[in-house]
Amino acid sequence: MHRRNLLILVIVVPGCLLAYAAQDRTGQGKRFAEVIHRIDKEYFRTIDAEQLFEAAMKGVFRELDDDSEFIESSELKKYEKESKEEFAGIGVELDAKSSSGDVVVVAPVFGGPAWQAGIRPGDRIVSVEGLETSGRKISEIVSQFRGEVGSKVNLGIRRQDVSTNELATAQDITISRQNIRIESVRGDRRLPSGKWDWWLEGNSRIAYLRITYFGNRTSLEITELIEQLLIEHSPEGLVIDLRGNSGGSLEAGVELCDLFLEEGLIAVLTNDRKTSRSNRKQFQKKWLATSGQVLRGVPIAVLVDEFTSGVAEIVAACLQDHKRATIVGSRSFGNASVQTVTTLSSGPGAIRLTTNEYQRPSGASLNRSSKSNESDVWGVRPDSNFAFSPTRKQLEDWISWRQDRDRVSSVQSGKALDPGGLLPRHADPVLGRALTLFE
Repeated sequence: MHRRNLLILVIVVPGCLLAYAAQDRTGQGKRFAEVIHRIDKEYFRTIDAEQLFEAAMKGVFRELDDDSEFIESSELKKYEKESKEEFAGIGVELDAKSSSGDVVVVAPVFGGPAWQAGIRPGDRIVSVEGLETSGRKISEIVSQFRGEVGSKVNLGIRRQDVSTNELATAQDITISRQNIRIESVRGDRRLPSGKWDWWLEGNSRIAYLRITYFGNRTSLEITELIEQLLIEHSPEGLVIDLRGNSGGSLEAGVELCDLFLEEGLIAVLTNDRKTSRSNRKQFQKKWLATSGQVLRGVPIAVLVDEFTSGVAEIVAACLQDHKRATIVGSRSFGNASVQTVTTLSSGPGAIRLTTNEYQRPSGASLNRSSKSNESDVWGVRPDSNFAFSPTRKQLEDWISWRQDRDRVSSVQSGKALDPGGLLPRHADPVLGRALTLFE
């Protein structure tokens, strides 16, 4: 630890350290107590204890992993609210036009309050609760959308006339805030009915499931989807797209792995704290697959990128280790750990500590620390010959193409499903690489 951080620490936590000194048997507590005594009697400057305590905590947690942190008292209520997702909204994705400063609707959440109110992609939101949106940050506008379930928010909307390509006069729309249920599983493209087509365009025997996050119903939804697909015709291949998936419910991830395995280890929860009698890691918990396997013999490709994290990495690692799936794309983020938040009993604030981590079935770690380098073992690497990192241009084109296929309006308005006549294997180069697995 840096000398300055250590100095700050011993200044502001005398009570804690003195108590620790009374119980400490290693002698470190006594050393701390002696330093505290000297500073208290001899340091030339008056110290603001609370500010220095917060500064000291930043120094202490800098020595830990990136997910551990000290939560200041001023941030604690906000943190608790966000972690519990105690808010409702209108369900809309926004963007800001750099040229005009207009706030534009990219897409309303299908079935959400904004969608039900008739909000469409391309609509300009010119005001929220009477306040103009021009020049304001997107985050400020989004915060106005949030509130209690059932409460109302008034929007000023300007809609583009398709025939004249001109913006109409602004109109007021009042929307009731509701809990937003984001679709955790999506398909290749949205149909006019709002439902998904789960078969890849141009590869009608390949099923495509895009998991944006692991929710409580994700595994059940996928089970039902597979049953539906089998009724239509047996797939010759399955693509599970986990790109951009930052995790979610561990139970959902374990259940998804269990669907495709007959037996074997799915994941292990452990830590690096050594037991007193051995030099081995402490074993905490493990998850095993149960009998019963769907799509037996059907090849599976799992797509990952540098934003694939948490439970999504656990799923990819499990299916890779059991050779049940081929991993395609770029190396995942490297974060499969458990954080515990504890409110301090001796004063304001809380600490968020990484207390355990998940191991893949092979026993390798998934976690990347701040000191890890590229050659270390962490995350999930693509299988041989299936590594592909798109260029910035390819990524931007794919995102635009992907957003267009996700909108109901892109089908209803008669626009081409594939801008430029591109099929998924061409518009999405990572997916294109995965499809070679089924050839």
